[in-house]
Amino acid sequence: MKKYLYAVVAIAIAILVGLCVWQGKELVKVRAERARLLNNQYALLEEIGLYETAEGRSAASVLALQLTCDELKRHYQEKCQEVKDLGLKVSRMESLASTGTQTNVTMKTELRDSIVYEVRNHVVYVDSLKHFEWRDPPWVAVAGTIRNGMVDLDVASVDTLVQIVHRVPKRFLFIRYGTKAIRQEVVSKNPHTRVVYSEYVKLK
Repeated sequence: MKKYLYAVVAIAIAILVGLCVWQGKELVKVRAERARLLNNQYALLEEIGLYETAEGRSAASVLALQLTCDELKRHYQEKCQEVKDLGLKVSRMESLASTGTQTNVTMKTELRDSIVYEVRNHVVYVDSLKHFEWRDPPWVAVAGTIRNGMVDLDVASVDTLVQIVHRVPKRFLFIRYGTKAIRQEVVSKNPHTRVVYSEYVKLK
């Protein structure tokens, strides 16, 4: 009889231990999900941090949103469609980043007179036009002509966006540990460009 009692007690203890282990794992998952949702709330409420680097380059800092695949499909339908247009699957994505920039150029240059020869019906016509150029290599090049009150303009602008994704550690007094959040820094290399918008989404 005692053997059966010991067996029942042992089974009950094993079940209790299994339940405790399972409950512990579920508690860890719940805490992780709570931390994710809390970080997302901070990221949505926080305004984008626009600043200048030590070299005077325009930069932006933004907290990362950590979304599940279903959340991404539900709230970022347009971005998901762009991913599909590239022939990719949303479920295989690791992260999604987008940055908006604005380029403003103030230029001052001379107008040069040019002579144009045109042949129409075996007759040579001579016309004049004004030409101008302005360059700030390697970032911006502007060239244009003014003829009969019309402006023909060519503008070329080159920019390089440097994207840095880093972990923000938790702090206790002077000790840093773990990961509190994920943050993206975006820097524009073109001195005429300003970063006006940035977003970073990491798939969970």
